[in-house]
Amino acid sequence: MPDASSPRDLDGVRGVDLSTTVVVALGTRAAAQDGDHRALAELVGRLTGVAGASITLSQVCPNCGRSGHGPLRVELGGAAVDSPTVQVSLARADGRLALAVTAAGPVGIDLESVGALARAPLDDVLLSTAEADAVAALHPRSATAAVTAIWTAKEAVLKAAGVGLRVDPRDLTIARAPDEVPAEHSPGPALVGWQAAPFPLNQAHLMSVAAPEGLVATVAVVCARRPRLYLDR
Repeated sequence: MPDASSPRDLDGVRGVDLSTTVVVALGTRAAAQDGDHRALAELVGRLTGVAGASITLSQVCPNCGRSGHGPLRVELGGAAVDSPTVQVSLARADGRLALAVTAAGPVGIDLESVGALARAPLDDVLLSTAEADAVAALHPRSATAAVTAIWTAKEAVLKAAGVGLRVDPRDLTIARAPDEVPAEHSPGPALVGWQAAPFPLNQAHLMSVAAPEGLVATVAVVCARRPRLYLDR
C-alpha cells in the first residue's frame, strides 16, 4: 500500500471529502489477514486524521452472529461526535489487495483474476439469463473478461448490501459498459435488475477501477448521488 509517511500521499488525500467520494487503494496482499486490516486502518487514518491506534476494524456475520467474517465495520475512537460514518470494504486476489473507504454510503469492492476465472468458469452459477445471452455473443477471450467484470460488479454490490453470497448472484443483472467507449468517458457498469434489492437500483453506483493487468476491480457505493472515485496511489 502507499507509504503512510509519504508527504505526496498525505497531500493527495488531505482534501478528499469522504461524504461525496469513495477512495480506492490497490496494493500487495499481506501474508495474513491482520496485515491487510492494518493497511485498511492506516488508509482510514490518513483520510480522517484519526490516529491508527484509535481505529478498530471488526467483522460480525449478520447470518450466524459469529465474529471473524461478514461485513467489515470501522470505529473511529478519536473522531469528533459529528463526524460522518465511515464505511469500508476489502478484497483480495492473486497476491493483490483492494481497499475502499467512503462516508457517502455502504460500500463494497471486489477484485478478481481473469486467468483464475478462465480456469474455473462460473457462468452457470453467476450469470442471469440476460447476461448469459450478452456474453454468448462475444469472442471467447472477450467473454472471459466480460464475465470477470460482471462477477466483480455483483460481488461489490452484494458486499455493499451487506449480504454477500447468501444471495444467488443470478438474481442480479449487470449491464456492462460498452467496450467501444473509452474508459475515461464510460458510464461504467450498472445494476439493472435485482427483484429483492434492499435499496432502489438507481442508488447502487458502480465504478470500474484501474487495476494491474490480468485483474479486474469494481467498487459499489449505495447512496442518492453518484460519488466521485479517487484512486489513492
